[in-house]
Amino acid sequence: MYTYANMNLAYQRYSFDYFLDSTIRLGLSAIELWGGEPHLYVEDMSHQDGKAILDSIKRRDLELVCFTPEQCAYPVNLSAPDAASRKRSMAYFKKSIKLANTLECPYLLVSAGYGLFNEPMEDAWQRGVESLRELARDAESAGVVLVLEPFFYPYSNVVIDLETTKRMITEIQSPHLKAMLDTACMVMAKDTMDDYAAAFGEDLVHIHFVDGTDQSSAHLAWGEGNFPLPSFKKSLADMKYGGHLTLELFGTQYHAEPEKAMRKSLEYLANTI
Repeated sequence: MYTYANMNLAYQRYSFDYFLDSTIRLGLSAIELWGGEPHLYVEDMSHQDGKAILDSIKRRDLELVCFTPEQCAYPVNLSAPDAASRKRSMAYFKKSIKLANTLECPYLLVSAGYGLFNEPMEDAWQRGVESLRELARDAESAGVVLVLEPFFYPYSNVVIDLETTKRMITEIQSPHLKAMLDTACMVMAKDTMDDYAAAFGEDLVHIHFVDGTDQSSAHLAWGEGNFPLPSFKKSLADMKYGGHLTLELFGTQYHAEPEKAMRKSLEYLANTI
């Protein structure tokens, strides 16, 4: 049976301790850790800083299920055409792998980045393959599994849906690179949970579980969009998914009262069959 996980992305106007205590108030026992200010920015973190964060999590008997360093904005891009940019991005993710190890976290979320839209897509694709292949080797040495998240088009033009996720994982052929899905990006790409289950089976190891619409990539609290929750629940049951569903709410509308939005989501999830 799957378990819901809280995520600190919506709590970025609150302290990290507030986020952890809020998770307990919500009755949850698992978290996904977004690596961004003011809680944890990878470039500023030392091994000792990571240990202090882990201690805060363990004191509350919470489980850290995935570490997701910020990678949706400049200057992190594993498929960048510029050599300096790509080198910097690789160093960022290599430090993230070490930090995931320090945090005793099994999964590190990665994305393939994007290429220029006025260059051949295959050029960006090959840069993404080379980057992720090297990172998978580092992850194997560290005992961490990379979970590959497709980003919606046109935010990215490399790994953008189920088909390209499967192609990337197949080309890299590493047991330390596995699949995940994000319901908002999945719906925009016109894929389904059943499609993912058929494509990846037990190698679908992580899910970002949010409400939304098919008109945007909005990551909404449950009950604020129109995603078919009963159908999603049936698919999860059919595939016997036993991992975590992270409530990755995103948007400035949640900054002031993130706990309220999370509680609303959990109540909607509990009351919708």
